[in-house]
Amino acid sequence: MKKYIRPLLTVLALVSILVFSDFLNRRGTGNSAPKTRIAVFRFNSNQLQEETEKGLLNKIQTSKEFLEGRLEIQRYCSEGDMPTANMIALNIVNEKFDMVVSISTPGLQVMANANKEGKVLHVFCAVTDPVVSGVGITGTATNEHPAHLVGIGTFQPVESIIRIAREMNPKLKKLGVVWCTGETCSEACVKKARVTCKELGIELVEMSVETVSQVYEAALAVGEKGVEALWIGGDNVVESAIEMYIAAANKYKIPVFTNNPKHALKGAMANLGANYYEVGSTAGAMVISLIEGMPTNKIEIKNVVPEQLFINDSVRTLMKEKWNYPEELRARSTDWHKK
Repeated sequence: MKKYIRPLLTVLALVSILVFSDFLNRRGTGNSAPKTRIAVFRFNSNQLQEETEKGLLNKIQTSKEFLEGRLEIQRYCSEGDMPTANMIALNIVNEKFDMVVSISTPGLQVMANANKEGKVLHVFCAVTDPVVSGVGITGTATNEHPAHLVGIGTFQPVESIIRIAREMNPKLKKLGVVWCTGETCSEACVKKARVTCKELGIELVEMSVETVSQVYEAALAVGEKGVEALWIGGDNVVESAIEMYIAAANKYKIPVFTNNPKHALKGAMANLGANYYEVGSTAGAMVISLIEGMPTNKIEIKNVVPEQLFINDSVRTLMKEKWNYPEELRARSTDWHKK
């Protein structure tokens, strides 16, 4: 029992320190008027969610409302631990925040479950497909979401990255993926990948995991099946183990294709996805508009994907198979060294 309690207590301690220090940083504005209290709830500390949070906070903290001392922000992170996430979500509701911004699909789901009565206005972002998340969103129209729940979706460009893989290697026949079957965001991406691979005549070799610790062995098992490349979509579990995923691919000298541009920095060869800083900034703009009086029944659930393509060409030359880098892709790709 102790081996389970100690990590949880450590996470809770870190969360408490983060929240308390954030509160101290925002005291003493000299404005005694009631403030709008905003909770920012990040599910995990992976690069995607951290970039989203940076964009979100920058947009809010440069607003007139914040600079005039009318907003109070408290940050929470559950470090990917579901019991901790549930505790944080309940705390946010019980502490009677005016608004909560959740980052990621699991964050949306946990927060929505704790906030079923709509006591807190809930804005979500960095969510693959809100409609299939099981939180009462039935479509993208203004009347197809609960009155207290609004936000933006960011469906990863799954079809495009697989087509890029075929463009870089016209002989590509087998593509591998490790994904967590417990995540609706990952399932949505894999379903899209199955359709695209079938259209292109590519066999999609799948392996499921439940925890981060299983990712490396699962990736090795997929590699043993003769795949010519690995791909990762919107999967929070595999995202948290991206270095291990890439390390497994390197053992077979096969490239990794991802839907997170920043994974080029970690050694993934081709990476097409959203600029999550901009995703967070867009969510921040929605937060400010709501504070200024925008009614939630005027807000659609839009898909926001400000695309970036990063190609790590130094990886390409180390692969077992021949992978091309067409001029068209060079023209589209951002210089990832400068990011």
